[in-house]
Amino acid sequence: MTISKSGFLVALAASVSVTAFEVAAQSDISSAYAPGELPAMIFDAERPEKTLITNVNIFDGVNNGLTAGSVLIEGSLISEVSAETIDAADAVVIDGGGRTLMPGMIDGHAHVMINDDFGPVERDLDITDISYNAVIVSERFVRDGFTTVRDMGGPAFGLARAINLGRVVGPRLYPSGAFISQTSGHGDFRDRADAGFSINDAGDLSNFERMGIGNVVDGVPEALKATRLNLRNGATQIKIMGGGGGSSRFDPIDTTQFTEDEICAITGAAADWGTYVAAHTFTDRAVNRLLDCGVKTFEHGFFISEETMQRIAAEGGYMVPQMWGISPDLARNPLMPADKIPLVEELGKQYADFGRNLLKNGVKVVFASDYVGKFADAERARRYEIWWRTQTFDSNFEVLKQLTSTAGEMIAMSGPRNPYQAGKLGVIEAGAYADLILVDGNPLEDITVIGGTDQWFDAPEEWEPIDTIDLVMLNGAVYVNEME
Repeated sequence: MTISKSGFLVALAASVSVTAFEVAAQSDISSAYAPGELPAMIFDAERPEKTLITNVNIFDGVNNGLTAGSVLIEGSLISEVSAETIDAADAVVIDGGGRTLMPGMIDGHAHVMINDDFGPVERDLDITDISYNAVIVSERFVRDGFTTVRDMGGPAFGLARAINLGRVVGPRLYPSGAFISQTSGHGDFRDRADAGFSINDAGDLSNFERMGIGNVVDGVPEALKATRLNLRNGATQIKIMGGGGGSSRFDPIDTTQFTEDEICAITGAAADWGTYVAAHTFTDRAVNRLLDCGVKTFEHGFFISEETMQRIAAEGGYMVPQMWGISPDLARNPLMPADKIPLVEELGKQYADFGRNLLKNGVKVVFASDYVGKFADAERARRYEIWWRTQTFDSNFEVLKQLTSTAGEMIAMSGPRNPYQAGKLGVIEAGAYADLILVDGNPLEDITVIGGTDQWFDAPEEWEPIDTIDLVMLNGAVYVNEME
């Protein structure tokens, strides 16, 4: 049996025979994070026990090159990878037609629930608005070949449950919950007109806090409570704001945020649950304070020294930067406050070799789109980011590793909080999850075949599928099939 061409919407319509209610009936909501329970069967009601993908050139996520061969999938996992013919007479066969088979891509830093500009989110939207938007965001991640997303701030717990229960099309989602910020920190999104002249005003909350996008805390007890609340709700890791930012109005980008006592309390609480802390940060002072407390991943971080990079590498940390943050096109980002543009432009020039220096100093780097804001802006930024990284890291292979195996290593640091523990992510090897994409072309030579483009705000606003991604498999089932 060979799988024939089927469009994404056709697959969605065909899923009616296996409804969300039938899936939910098989699984209590409390078990939505059970390892390996991502019910891709909602799109493939008769998912075969075995699938054999033949006639492909394999990029395994680790090695620089393609290997001709075949891959056998049993259930949700890869059972065999071979350059020889695999004997699987009872398997459904997908003839890859000489395409490139690679791991599904991983976005290490996205905000699936912050899916409009900050102004509307703060003043005009409620949780229902952003939840409906998030369904579209999730579907488009999968259609673009992203099978795993680490959500770095937002009320994504319900979305993760809905994906796991088969109610929503989406990638494996690793939610952080509300990002944790100090007062006047990068997560303090109150408007100037909001109440805030007295620390005793109990109603002094931003919409970001009311909807669970962020938590503003001060002192060890509040920091612990916010951390534990996220863990209670299902956080796979904790996200804190360790310094100032470019997209926030009232915290200069050079500031260091949270005291050592506060940070160490948060990392200790996360460690008690077997997981780790990620931090938004940019400067040496902030990163070294975070390292002192055991923070493991550093988001953005453009302005750190090589000495600090060496410390991150030595202590087993990861850098997760959205490299468009030092792109010349950043000044055209509609989310950027006008008064911060000159500073950001100058810093971008000064730290133009940031990516190259990370590699020179042995730092592990993970892909990050920093998906945030309106669909058109965020989706164009994600595709631009894939291309722009090839310019700042000078290697398609390095970027592909950041999108696959290195990201998979980082994701696994969530330990017992990892909802998917049956296999590895980001690699093609026996025992890994069957999260795979078939690409018409060789991304090691041409990054455009996985959506990379040198256009950002000049790109079309309306999202369109990437016509060289012909098949997306998630958890061993086909979500997207455009095979001829």
